[in-house]
Amino acid sequence: MITAIGGVQLFGIADALWRPSILHHGQHKVLLHRTVLTTLILGLFLLTDIQHFKFNIPMIGVGILSGVIAGVGLYFLVKAFSLETTTNVLFLNVFTLLIAQLFSFILFEESIQWKYYPIQIGLSILTVFYFNGFDFKLRKGLLYGLLASLCFGIAYPLAGVPIKEIGFKTTIFIQEITILSMFLCFGYFMKKIKIDFKIYLDIKILALSTLSAIAVILFFYSYTVLEIYKVNLISNFHPVGGMIVSIILFNERLTKYQILGIVSSVFVLASIVVI
Repeated sequence: MITAIGGVQLFGIADALWRPSILHHGQHKVLLHRTVLTTLILGLFLLTDIQHFKFNIPMIGVGILSGVIAGVGLYFLVKAFSLETTTNVLFLNVFTLLIAQLFSFILFEESIQWKYYPIQIGLSILTVFYFNGFDFKLRKGLLYGLLASLCFGIAYPLAGVPIKEIGFKTTIFIQEITILSMFLCFGYFMKKIKIDFKIYLDIKILALSTLSAIAVILFFYSYTVLEIYKVNLISNFHPVGGMIVSIILFNERLTKYQILGIVSSVFVLASIVVI
């Protein structure tokens, strides 16, 4: 459980670094260069245990599929951070939890208590309304955040399938190199970005990349020692670290609607834990 909590908090801290990095360098440049470095770190991590590598084509295929979905989610997440405050985007994680919970039940053939889902969904929708300032026209940034939540809610439990067969080190490397390949292809065809190693002189980019890689390692290792639904529950605490870092280091201030949204998201988590 310690590894799950540690991974989740590092995810939150890393997420707090997205917005200032994007505002300075641009979203496509940050996305590519962050993923180059995380892939390198995860590749070196895999080499430490390469003797236990298992070549299983179906499971590698599932890992690639998980990577594609996560890559799309990461793109939406970065779009959200470019348009919304860090706190607004992070606390949309309640939807990641809901979707991951539902998808885990379906994927691993566990029973679903459907009668409780309207409570969780209702509270989650209320959270979005708070962050949207009670405007019924959803802002683009929040929409991208919700799309990211949908993708991550599917990708995380899906990665649990190959982890059981080929190990978490192989799975996270396959997922990350898939994401990198997607962004390299996107950059090539759109002619938007090229590799620029000078960007790594920015401490925020180095911290974002390194913390993301360590968070992925700790988080997916947790899938090997805890039930997937428990890891998904713990993951809902990841906005805490990100919000604290955003307020202290980057001077983000909470509005009254954001405070109400945070309270609402806490009730979502509480209802899920109780149920």
